[in-house]
Amino acid sequence: MPLSIYVHLPFCTQHCTYCPFAISTDLALQDEYIDALLREIDGVVRASGAPLGERRAGGAHHSIDSIYLGGGTPSRTSIANLSRLFARLRERFDVRDDAEISMEANPEDVDADALARWRALGVNRVSIGVQSFHDDELRAISRVHDRARAIAAVRAAVGSGMRTNLDLILGLPAQTPESFRETLDLAVSLGAGHLSLYMLDLEEKTPLQVQVERGRVALPEDESVAALYEEAIIRLDAAGLHQYEISNFARDGEVCRHNLRYWTRGEYHGFGLAAHSFIGDERFANTRDIRRYIAESPNARDFSETLGAGEARRETLFLRLRQTSGILYEDLVGLCGQEGIAWTERGIEDGWLRRVDGRVAFTPQGFLQSNDFISQLF
Repeated sequence: MPLSIYVHLPFCTQHCTYCPFAISTDLALQDEYIDALLREIDGVVRASGAPLGERRAGGAHHSIDSIYLGGGTPSRTSIANLSRLFARLRERFDVRDDAEISMEANPEDVDADALARWRALGVNRVSIGVQSFHDDELRAISRVHDRARAIAAVRAAVGSGMRTNLDLILGLPAQTPESFRETLDLAVSLGAGHLSLYMLDLEEKTPLQVQVERGRVALPEDESVAALYEEAIIRLDAAGLHQYEISNFARDGEVCRHNLRYWTRGEYHGFGLAAHSFIGDERFANTRDIRRYIAESPNARDFSETLGAGEARRETLFLRLRQTSGILYEDLVGLCGQEGIAWTERGIEDGWLRRVDGRVAFTPQGFLQSNDFISQLF
């Protein structure tokens, strides 16, 4: 089976108040960071003759069918450094001609010239961090772009013919039901083929979490957010963007291949700061300290675990049930026994599960509390 590659490019213009990810605003480190990335890629190759599978004809390594550049803000990385990165990936791995190559970008970096340069490197899918089309909501979370810049960026990406995803956040400070509906309608009208809709999650020790805790910032009521999430599913489906995972919606043929690799427990290798990998039955991750990563790469691993049967079972349940396709009922019973049968009956009776064509899946209401419901199986 082909593998996927994730590359973490951590640089941002500024740190958004809600963001818990491993990022850096020190753009002066960019060249050194890319050097460290290349060392890590080479280190994986040197570790054994064929670290991610048997060598293929011509000396290339295991077939790769998706590459995802995440961050941070990958669009902050210079074309020269992106060129170095892609050249090394293609040298070390057999990147298939039809591979999905995705890149996250912020609106302020997206225009026709940038899209053309990224496309020349092989990028064929761009994920734009719009979050909202309302300036007061954007200011509340310290985004750099405004409404006009976001609209221009999406139009440029869609107009270029590149597959385009929009990230939106539900539950932002200053967001109202009316402003969210307008953001959603505008996102649909701009023609993107994929939309990721995340409900704001207040991560511990982020600036926004501290502001909310101290009463300086108010968030919409949970009941309002839940109702808008259910409404969004209906509105997006009517517009041809069909839900296939808790937070993801796509037009026909626009489902993100790379994300499906995660949700089906496929193997992937992560390179860069805080990047996670899943190979065989092992999960491992790099340090979140950028200076340590630069100094110690390719030996900057911070975490590793070998999954036993119990962990694999829990992951299988969690990942399948976060998709709208759910899990085969017979697989659920095989994994959970009588508890799985009782859980299914309870969920269907209470309205948070549905059973269709031999499969069990959450309803929209069930997705809202899916973690709690899945925990009942353990």
